[in-house]
Amino acid sequence: MARPAAPISALQICSIMLCALTQAGAGQQQMDTLYMWIDAHQARVLIGFEEDILIVSEGKMAPFTHDFRKAQQRMPAIPVNIHSMNFTWKATGQAEYFYEFLSLRSLDKGIMADPTVNIPLLGTVPHKTSVVQVGFPCLGSQDGVAAFEVNVIVMNSEGNVILQTPQNAIFFKTCQQAKCPGGCRNGGFCNDRHVCECPDGFYGPHCEKALCMPRCMNGGLCVTPGLCICPPGYYGNNCDKVNCTTTCLNGGTCFYPGKCICPSGFEGDQCETTVCEPSCGAHGTCIEPNKCQCKEGWSGRHCNKRYGANLMNSLRPTGTKNRQHTPSPKRTEDRNVPPESNYIW
Repeated sequence: MARPAAPISALQICSIMLCALTQAGAGQQQMDTLYMWIDAHQARVLIGFEEDILIVSEGKMAPFTHDFRKAQQRMPAIPVNIHSMNFTWKATGQAEYFYEFLSLRSLDKGIMADPTVNIPLLGTVPHKTSVVQVGFPCLGSQDGVAAFEVNVIVMNSEGNVILQTPQNAIFFKTCQQAKCPGGCRNGGFCNDRHVCECPDGFYGPHCEKALCMPRCMNGGLCVTPGLCICPPGYYGNNCDKVNCTTTCLNGGTCFYPGKCICPSGFEGDQCETTVCEPSCGAHGTCIEPNKCQCKEGWSGRHCNKRYGANLMNSLRPTGTKNRQHTPSPKRTEDRNVPPESNYIW
């Protein structure tokens, strides 16, 4: 067999798992031969250099495993990159040993599923060198350290317990989100398609976005379902209301800090200016919405008519308004009457 590792190295690694087996019946002499160790290849993965770590020799536990309580206090969590650990064992001679895994249980099932083993839960320790692999199935749905327990016993052919894991032995495994890059937040979980499934009220690749109905307006940010954080100048459940520093006049509505929506007939920052549509032109002034005050000599709704045109029409004899009349050249010359116009001569 390979030589035992130094106590410190063995404690840091072996106390993580089945090396926590204790010898049943202190002082009991063991005549049968049972061996368990961590081979150099597995040790290199765990501690960085190749060295066999002897756990059980000639049916007896290595000395560094005797004080399990002390070992448990110094027990590191299994690192992220370690997904399983291999233990090598065999029974020599004619001795028969039986094993049974009494418990493989995760105490944080949201982080890691129950530990696994690559052999039946009940069986015989083989007489040739064999590997027992204990797996730590992180779920990939969230980061964290999962607590778990592995409880196994080894019995001789008479049914006497030779070795067993201490009761209430708790181990730890560090897990990170692996299935969905970036992880799933706000209670989301990573499904078999490596896609985050989000709870009601959240969406996005990582369930990082909240859903607000109605949606946040005016640049508001939905932080949790139904709750908007509003930018300066806005308030309300969905940031639809404005904190206006400008008072809107004449029935105007403030829609943006300092901005007003004006009703028909008004304009200006505060809707203080009256408007005539169309405008009163160059001969009138808008005094009320769509009401013009015309200059002297001008009339009409938009101040675009002269008084003279109406006066000439009123002075014509009845029945001659629409009759065409062509004066003789002589009378036209004698009288020198100007053509009809909108002006009074």
